[in-house]
Amino acid sequence: MKLRVSFPDNLASEGLINQERIPCLCKVADCFEVVIFDSSPEVTGVMEEWDRRELALRAVAGAGGKYSHYARGLITIRPVSLGLYDIIDLQFFYASMGWCPVIRDGEYAPPLSYEGDGWGVSS
Repeated sequence: MKLRVSFPDNLASEGLINQERIPCLCKVADCFEVVIFDSSPEVTGVMEEWDRRELALRAVAGAGGKYSHYARGLITIRPVSLGLYDIIDLQFFYASMGWCPVIRDGEYAPPLSYEGDGWGVSS
């Protein structure tokens, strides 16, 4: 999975790109958008090379509305080329479930499973 985004050319952006677990908002409709608030100004990127079925196994879809998924998250990225970043880690947060890993170490995380006491991450 890759993120195509154009960060402002400044020291703050350079520092931000090198951080792990950057706060973001993930919005999935026909395309998968990622809003990064801590950039100045805030930026919105678009995911490439993602699979809706794989995402659905790891992040619970909402009920109705424009977006199938709309969740705050944490993202770790690494530059590939100008404006293109590999996704190293990505997690979505749900009030009812907590953190749901989507990407770990550059690969899809284990899918969610339903246990007797609710949804959780497979071992």
